[in-house]
Amino acid sequence: MPSFDKKKVQLLVKQQKLQAQEILMYQKILEGIRGGLKFNSFLKLIVNSVRKGLGFKRAGVFLMEPDGKSVRLILGIDKKGRFEANKEKIPINTAPGVNHFADVINGHKKFFYSNDIPHRISKKDKFRVPVYNNAVVPLQFGEQKIIGAIAVDNLNIDRPITKSDVVSLMNYATQVGLAIESFQSHQRMLSLSFTDSMTGLYNRRFFDKTLAQEVNRCQRYNRHCSLMLIDIDHFKRVNDTYGHDAGDEIIQQVAGILQKNVRGLDVVSRIGGEEFAIILPETPPNNVNVVVERLLREFRHTKPIVKIMAAKKEAITVSLGVAIYRGGSVSPQSLFKLADKSLYRAKRTGRDKSGPHYDNYGKITAFKKG
Repeated sequence: MPSFDKKKVQLLVKQQKLQAQEILMYQKILEGIRGGLKFNSFLKLIVNSVRKGLGFKRAGVFLMEPDGKSVRLILGIDKKGRFEANKEKIPINTAPGVNHFADVINGHKKFFYSNDIPHRISKKDKFRVPVYNNAVVPLQFGEQKIIGAIAVDNLNIDRPITKSDVVSLMNYATQVGLAIESFQSHQRMLSLSFTDSMTGLYNRRFFDKTLAQEVNRCQRYNRHCSLMLIDIDHFKRVNDTYGHDAGDEIIQQVAGILQKNVRGLDVVSRIGGEEFAIILPETPPNNVNVVVERLLREFRHTKPIVKIMAAKKEAITVSLGVAIYRGGSVSPQSLFKLADKSLYRAKRTGRDKSGPHYDNYGKITAFKKG
């Protein structure tokens, strides 16, 4: 019977749990952005995710001021477990070695953590409440741009902070930095017209912007995402037979079905007349198969909202095209072309099905006839 190192196995299990928690936390953040959370609620989601997901007693989000010389505690937890914010600017000395927090903010240190805070910091920098374990990691957008920091501690609870805790916190912080930028970008986009007036879904402009952001995120952090294109079968016949009003009703019905059958973090858009797209973050090949089968099954069992079509027992069916990002370099346009190629195959081989699932290397990862 092969021998094994119990500590290594325990460490591996812990790392897998933390990685799953990181993904879950990021999914919650994306859902918050898509769900129209206000910025303060968005920050509460981040702070609670760090506390409950990674197990720290307190957490605080600090963001750089426009002057580049100071930060603010945008949101944190006080000693009684209540949310707090500090409206005063906290000056940041740019010289290295002044204090650990400034060194992280200025990029002189990649991170800081200690389980012996009373002996590691000067008297003038002492915390107002007893803190023994503390860590600070940067909030970054891109490789160079530090926009703030996340600080965590355990007050007087004797729970040491480990290197793996800090690694998980850094991984999450990079996701948070991108999420904050995405949130701000999302807010800017909402001030423009990014919604399809007929269906209430996002439109092609929003889709293009979001796909580029998601591909960039996956490449930077080595994550998975999938892209799905959906086309209503024989839609021209609906318009020609029952009129454009009936066609509009079918488009609205299809939009509702798509929105109802995906997660809150997935982005559903109408990108053409009868063509839709879904961006599925954190969705590897096996998971996208589940979504494909669910959508096809849902459409096959749905009666048309147009009464005359339902009376004639006509059905609404769709054809699906799928592309999956699995690592490496790819442009958003290339991923879209692969999904379009998959959709073309589905329509050429009978409709009411999914085409081959192409990864970003052009290889087929799944191909079901039905």
